[in-house]
Amino acid sequence: MKLQILIHQHHSDLSTLDREILSYILKNEDTISKLNIIDLAERVHVSKSSILRLTKKLGFSGYSEFKYFMRNQQKEEQVKRHDKSIFDKQMDDILATLNYMNKVDLRVIHKLFDDSKTIYCYATGFSQKKAIEEFSKMMLSMEKRVIVLPNKTEFDMVMPMITKEDCVIIASLSGETENIKENISTFSIRKIPVLSLTAPGDNYFARHTTYHLTYFCDFFQIGRKKIPSQSLIGLNCLIDYLIRSYGQFTLKESDYD
Repeated sequence: MKLQILIHQHHSDLSTLDREILSYILKNEDTISKLNIIDLAERVHVSKSSILRLTKKLGFSGYSEFKYFMRNQQKEEQVKRHDKSIFDKQMDDILATLNYMNKVDLRVIHKLFDDSKTIYCYATGFSQKKAIEEFSKMMLSMEKRVIVLPNKTEFDMVMPMITKEDCVIIASLSGETENIKENISTFSIRKIPVLSLTAPGDNYFARHTTYHLTYFCDFFQIGRKKIPSQSLIGLNCLIDYLIRSYGQFTLKESDYD
């Protein structure tokens, strides 16, 4: 299991200090397994007990078990990079996303969709927008009003019209798009629920939105020049899973009508 998945699973238990420690760990994964707890504490400028508490929140017995986990994760990643074909990596993205979604309790998301008068959707990139448009089309078939905002200008224009009776979905890759952070801050102040969809990691969107879901998108090389690329097939799988699961939710709800 990747560290990013553990972080997401225990997200509600993590303090601001925990997130700062994890941010350092995620940026320095290659070296963490070589550091003892005192070395890591000094680098992050926290106490040894803070590191120990964090590892226990993530489900480890202590720092030694956490370090062993990080060492194995690093080895697994190295094997994957060298031995896996681009088609194996494609399958990994699909399976990792679907396995993750299968473990997430989506009932609060289903309820959010069901209670919202309008679902506003915004994507930070072209590929993300295509996935969001498919979500919009399928949700309309289930009689939910969905509006896809095509660009930042229209996103800003519609901001005053969005209320607590609506919800917002933001699809991103990095979860760090600078010019969207101000929108997210405004939604937080106005207590408007926001669901962010991003690649794994302790990113700004994940930390500052009401709800967050992860999709997987490993790097692969393509063409004679071996250009580093990322496919968003994981995002499409996440969207498809959301649509299907919400459809099942509405069927169950109708049984009580």
